[in-house]
Amino acid sequence: AEHSAQPPIGLKNLKYAESLILSKEHLLCPICLDVFNQPVSTPCGHNFCRDCIQRYWQSTNPPQCPMCKHKLYKRPDLKVNTFISELLRSMDMSGHKGEVACDVCIGKRVKAFKTCLECLASFCQTHLEPHHVLGTLKKHTLINPIMNMRDRLCKKHESLLNLFCHTDQMYVCQVCVEDDHKAHRMAPIKHESQDRRDQIRSMNMEVQEDIHSRLEKTCEIAKQRCVESRASEMTLDLEQEINQLTNRSTDLELLSQTNDDLYLLQSFPAFSTKLPIKDWSGIWVESAVYVGTVRRALRRAESQLEETIKAEVKRLCKVEFERVKAYAVDVTLDPDTAHPKLVLSENRKQVYHSDVAVNLPDNPARFYPCVSVLGKEGFCFGRFSYEVQVKGKTERDIGVGLESVNRKGGNLLNPERGYWTLGMREDESYWALSSPPVRLPLVEKPQAVLVYVDMEVGQVSFYNSDSHSHIYTYTGYTFSERLFPYFNPRRNHSGVNSAPLLILPLNI
Repeated sequence: AEHSAQPPIGLKNLKYAESLILSKEHLLCPICLDVFNQPVSTPCGHNFCRDCIQRYWQSTNPPQCPMCKHKLYKRPDLKVNTFISELLRSMDMSGHKGEVACDVCIGKRVKAFKTCLECLASFCQTHLEPHHVLGTLKKHTLINPIMNMRDRLCKKHESLLNLFCHTDQMYVCQVCVEDDHKAHRMAPIKHESQDRRDQIRSMNMEVQEDIHSRLEKTCEIAKQRCVESRASEMTLDLEQEINQLTNRSTDLELLSQTNDDLYLLQSFPAFSTKLPIKDWSGIWVESAVYVGTVRRALRRAESQLEETIKAEVKRLCKVEFERVKAYAVDVTLDPDTAHPKLVLSENRKQVYHSDVAVNLPDNPARFYPCVSVLGKEGFCFGRFSYEVQVKGKTERDIGVGLESVNRKGGNLLNPERGYWTLGMREDESYWALSSPPVRLPLVEKPQAVLVYVDMEVGQVSFYNSDSHSHIYTYTGYTFSERLFPYFNPRRNHSGVNSAPLLILPLNI
């Protein structure tokens, strides 16, 4: 499709383009329930039409937020939220608000179901059918409907922009690489976008910390009765800064939710400059009388904020856990690699250590004397994950190992010897078995562990399946050969550690 003499069919309807994948509800005013008109943000972070919130405040004294009922000392100087305004302008909000139309349907607009990156067109469910049945079209990449496809084409070659040139700091297509960027350092846009998403998460955490500190300072100033004039002035400044920071947090959250990697990369530079806010850490308003009720109110506010942050962290952990679990593969144990004292279940999903050795041929692939076994399936590219139940174990090692690892003699586990593993020992200590080993201060003891590998970026991660929390990640490695799941139930110690390692079934 990139080198066709005819323009792709998707280019005839590019005016229906959409630069950000968002649900319509994100862009509706909670008061009038219609698309935002001059969207503004309150200090508490909620968005409304300018006229809607001003009419609402005419009936309330003191002014408060219609959503969370947060009371304000005075009406703030509301500024239009430029980020949401730009979103509205970039989307077709008349008729079918925010919907991408099928490029094949003639006459009445029919909502597109998917966009094809090879055809550079969007299709409804009916016209998408050839992509499900024809062999050549099955290989095309389908994504959620997007617009502004012309912005995704190389102006020189009319090919899809799918690479980022670090040397020249620009987006390029495959033809550009062959013509002008042969020796340059390239990265797929998807990988570059993931780096920006990590930066966005870090930036948003900093913004949330700034919001938290200013909320604390607002509560602190509110209890000062002998200096009301100065306190009122400082409170207004703080509320304005909270407004700025909340808008930045909202913008970062919206940007992080987009599925459009190229749009994310193009929009990110606008957020790289810090907001012009004061350092309030050294400012203190001394109180003549300390009011106990205010102290309790401050503690309640702090407790509520802490609970909100904990809930948000838990939600983000679950999102990350579900993302890596989506790469789950079916793993079974390889009996040809198992130590003679390891007992494998009939379906090769469980393994435990027995005191009695089985008479087995001593082939080069078999572990001895280390009581280990590898998975039957090996992986040489892409991403994969698998989940292991470790309930009842007092010792165990799990992770991945290279195909060439030494199977005989003493077996020291670390990346230099081809192993990326997580270990537990009888004193209930947890270790990343690196060189040297790193002790992990886990608060929650996992009953099941998810192992995730991204071979392209050289990453091996471990997650607590019960709490969905991250445990440890090995990064920056190059895997030059196949990787296999690795299991070591360790010795049973007269039954104390007799529980099996159990490979959990796929449940995506």
